[in-house]
Amino acid sequence: MVIHFLLAFVATIGFSLIFNVPKKELVFCGIAGACGWLAYQIVLTVSSSSVVTAVFAAALVIAYISRVFCIWRKMPVTLYMIPGVIPLVPGAGIYYTMYYIIMGDNNIALLRGIETLMISGVIAIGLLIILSLPRRLFDFKQMMIK
Repeated sequence: MVIHFLLAFVATIGFSLIFNVPKKELVFCGIAGACGWLAYQIVLTVSSSSVVTAVFAAALVIAYISRVFCIWRKMPVTLYMIPGVIPLVPGAGIYYTMYYIIMGDNNIALLRGIETLMISGVIAIGLLIILSLPRRLFDFKQMMIK
């Protein structure tokens, strides 16, 4: 899991560079993506849940960390969230869906396509749930003052 964490960290930083994230925020983007991937790995190994459930949990973690970083670092939440979600994007699912369509195996293509759509949907739902929560739940400085 440590190797997966480090690889997700590096991959997220790589995509952050493509998205022109300010250099001082690259490490925080990497942390968001790596923590999300770690949550994905933990849910898959600890419980016998599906990939869709693991991606949902990871999206929640990424959105939460992104909200905390955006308040702490005074930057837009999308700066951390978009690169952080990149390791979860079902690129292989899209590829294999098209592969099986081209090969004429429509049953497997349909299964892969549905799973890919479900993964994409739970990423959006997980981000939406955390983004809809009030800001004060993520502002630890304000919580300490009260």
